[in-house]
Amino acid sequence: MTEIWDVYDEDGNMTGKTMQRGRPKTGEYMLCVHVYLHTPDGKFLVQKRSLRKESHPGEWDITVGAVLCGEDSLEGARRETMEEVGIDISNAKVKYIGRVKKKRSFADIYFAEKEFSLEDCVLQQDEVEAVRFVDSAGLLALQKNERMREESYLEVLRKALNGMKKGVS
Repeated sequence: MTEIWDVYDEDGNMTGKTMQRGRPKTGEYMLCVHVYLHTPDGKFLVQKRSLRKESHPGEWDITVGAVLCGEDSLEGARRETMEEVGIDISNAKVKYIGRVKKKRSFADIYFAEKEFSLEDCVLQQDEVEAVRFVDSAGLLALQKNERMREESYLEVLRKALNGMKKGVS
């Protein structure tokens, strides 16, 4: 089944148009979610993308996906996390971290705190090959050095990680 996405303008407003899965036209944007799933003691789940993925195959990353037509970003975050790693975050402590504008998309970033183990993960084989835990320093290094996230994205991530260390919720 082909995914249908809502189309957003350059300011992040829905346009009322939709598109099929693919690359947005110039001047149009899609909405994605980035979910940083972590345990109460600060271990972050990272996942190795399937070698069959079109973008970034075999790379380590966090749960990432497109928000479907009619969903809000929190619904998309819940759905993507359940689909990719089999963890239900509907009863987790979820915090919206911020939105980052990219070339043709917006990324809504969430931290989701839940008690779980690697054995609780059920991997969607077309999407994810493996999972492991990293600490906050390892997570930041992965996003900066391996995923090559933009500085604006890294600043949002650093602020959220610093807030966790200080106990800010």
